[in-house]
This record gives sequence, C-alpha cells and structure tokens, in this order.
Amino acid sequence: MDAHDYAEIIDRLLNSCEYLEPRLVAQSKVQIPEDNRYAFRWSEIFHFRDDTILSVRDQATFDTDGKMVDRKFAYDFRSKGSDQPLWRICNHYEWRSVNDPCHVHVGHEDNRVECFPTSHDKDFLYAIHCVKLHFLQKPQDWDEKGE
Repeated sequence: MDAHDYAEIIDRLLNSCEYLEPRLVAQSKVQIPEDNRYAFRWSEIFHFRDDTILSVRDQATFDTDGKMVDRKFAYDFRSKGSDQPLWRICNHYEWRSVNDPCHVHVGHEDNRVECFPTSHDKDFLYAIHCVKLHFLQKPQDWDEKGE
C-alpha cells in the first residue's frame, strides 16, 4: 500500500460513514506530493450530526513495500466550540516511527491514557471506529485499560 492506496481507503470510509453531516459524496483532502507517492499530508475537519467534530492532522511516509514507516498525527474528537477533547488519539503531532507508542487524551487535555504500544493501526479507520462507538454509546477500547 502506498499513499494513493491509503487515500482511496479514506475516501471509501468518508462516503460510507452514516454519522457525517451533511452526508455527501466527498473526496478527502489528502495531499500526495507529485514526486513522492510514498508520503502524504492530510488536515481536515469533519462535522457530525450530534454537533461533534473530528479534526484530522496526519502525515506519513511509506517504504517501497508500502508499509507506513514514520508519521505524525492527531485525531481530535470534540463537541463544537469545546476547548477540551472528548478524546484525541495522537503522538503529539511529532515525527515518530509507527513502532513507537501513542496515546489518547480523554475528556481533558491532561488526562492521558498510555494504551497503544504502536501507532500502526491508529489511523482514520480506527478514529471512525471510535466515532461509531460514541454514537452507539458503547465503551471505547481505552475504557477497559484503566481510564
């Protein structure tokens, strides 16, 4: 998988997410440099039907085998107008190996749960999974890990 493949997965998720408001056929704003199909940059805000937003900031590089190598990211889910996240999965938006741990801030900026040993699968698909759990009023994965 290279950056183009990753962008296609994001677009499919966007167009199948029932919680987005308004629900339009959309293409993400993922940017892939013309001279490097093994990198991307993405910054976008999504509005949901219950007055929540998901702010996405994600940049990554891939190796020639299509594996994500390094990234800096933050998936921030909060009520519109709030200065505190409901949750934010991130690595503090610093370039780090995907093998490095990442964490989630829950309810308050200082309430950090160190529960993810790597950031391999803490991507847009995972963020949308967490948004879905929010709408279904089900516990998040980190709720079981000591939050």
